[in-house]
Amino acid sequence: MSLTDVMDDVDYERQNFTQNEALTQHPLWLTESHFVYHLQRNADGHLTFKRDFDGEPICSPRPLKELSMQNMVAKPGRMECLKVHEMPSDLYPALLTEAIFQRSLQTVSHLVSTWPHPVLDVRGVLPPEEIFRCEHLTMPFDCQDNLSLMDSLMIGLLNLKPHSRLKLVNFTGFKHDRKMVRELARLPILWMKPSDRQPGYIHSLLRQTIVISKDKVQRYVNRIACIYANIDLQVRHGHTIGPITIMFDCKIMFDDVPIGLALQFETPFRYICQRVWTEPIVDVTLPLAVMQKVLNPRCISHLEIEDPDICSDLTRWDSLLEALLLLPSLRALSLPNTVHADRHVNAAYELNQVLRPLRALQRLNLASCNLRDCVEQLLHNLDQDLSYLSLRDCRLSELDIQALIQWPLIDGLRELNLSRNNLKTFAVLVVGLLHKMAATIVCFSVSFCSLSLVGLQQTVQKCKECLRLKILGIQSFTPPPLTEMREIIEDCADIATLQRCILLPEAYAFPGSQISQRAANRETIALMCREILVQLGRADVQLE
Repeated sequence: MSLTDVMDDVDYERQNFTQNEALTQHPLWLTESHFVYHLQRNADGHLTFKRDFDGEPICSPRPLKELSMQNMVAKPGRMECLKVHEMPSDLYPALLTEAIFQRSLQTVSHLVSTWPHPVLDVRGVLPPEEIFRCEHLTMPFDCQDNLSLMDSLMIGLLNLKPHSRLKLVNFTGFKHDRKMVRELARLPILWMKPSDRQPGYIHSLLRQTIVISKDKVQRYVNRIACIYANIDLQVRHGHTIGPITIMFDCKIMFDDVPIGLALQFETPFRYICQRVWTEPIVDVTLPLAVMQKVLNPRCISHLEIEDPDICSDLTRWDSLLEALLLLPSLRALSLPNTVHADRHVNAAYELNQVLRPLRALQRLNLASCNLRDCVEQLLHNLDQDLSYLSLRDCRLSELDIQALIQWPLIDGLRELNLSRNNLKTFAVLVVGLLHKMAATIVCFSVSFCSLSLVGLQQTVQKCKECLRLKILGIQSFTPPPLTEMREIIEDCADIATLQRCILLPEAYAFPGSQISQRAANRETIALMCREILVQLGRADVQLE
């Protein structure tokens, strides 16, 4: 289990880990047609209608300005008559927000193509009352020829007018939308004239940067022609614009992405990223050593690389280390299932040598790496202010836990994840570890660590001394007996700052002949645990 995402920036002091982010972002109103319904949050943070004495939801007419914009964006022909230089500077963003809200995609494309400002922040122009779903921008609309908001934004960019002042489009803030990343990476190929999309020509451009076969390029070109057959008819191919910088959270996990990055310099589009995720892609290789050619390394602040076999290929391992040295602004590094000391005996030492110069590093994730007996080498002489360290499922030994206790910077960690390591025989060391971190630790997990009931109870009792602890993970492979579970919950209730307690295993660990019965039994136990917390005056603690 993970506590927080290593690729997020977490304010441990202010973060409330029990709140639903989507609900907290939603404003206290809801627009429907020409009316605005007034909302309020209940004690649990959920939104409800404000109601009158008869129990009817209270609403009021939309402001005249918004009604005027609603009528304006509904008629794209009228929008094309507007004179950009004569409009108030704040009207264009408001019009784009209204066009998105009304799903007037033609108007969205026109407003983007004539954007009068140097920067377009996509998340900033989304209607504030729309919850950011996983695929908010890329979800097609049945009433719009299956086009999505992303399609309309891309059409606007590809048809950018000469008088537009647009220089940078910010698509960050949608890190879960993988489809959006793929579509942004297709901007270069869509800008190119269809006559220039010959597999041989495209392959000659790509092989300067990435390793890809001509057959793979042929399939890629065919796929683009099929997917964008309708959009191609609406695009001015090859016309001179820009350059336009596209800022986004880059997931190099699909063939479209390295292809788009490699083609960008043949087009007006340029990509920059602060957050980058990468993993091996079948039939396409973007060598880490040349990544700086397609992405500015000084802009990358968060990087995740997952490659289970890289330690078996010392050439690729050395390329990884060299690539990391080119990232002076790196604040978060995630290498899940990548650093395996059983395959490369010096992996931890060599990674340590590379981590030392990364002065901005704050968050380090090495989940599912084999680091047995290597933690001392890994952390030796690191003097950055690390706030996050995940060693989940790293096959840690007693020597590794002792190395953590003796590490001079252990008392600065805000989050430590040791889950899925076999700590059964040295629970006392876990207690000693908590003693060193008591003043600062906010999120801590020893879930699925085979700790005995006595070891779990000792751990929770020590957590009472942790002054800032908000999340505690103490799951075991099977649920504790009810008597011991009540004692653990009572101890958790005494942790004054606790917000989330992750105690119960998944449904598979509960009795029942079918998964539905197991899930029902789990929910029964969870309800009982929550009732105990209520009785103890800690209904504010979220128990999982």
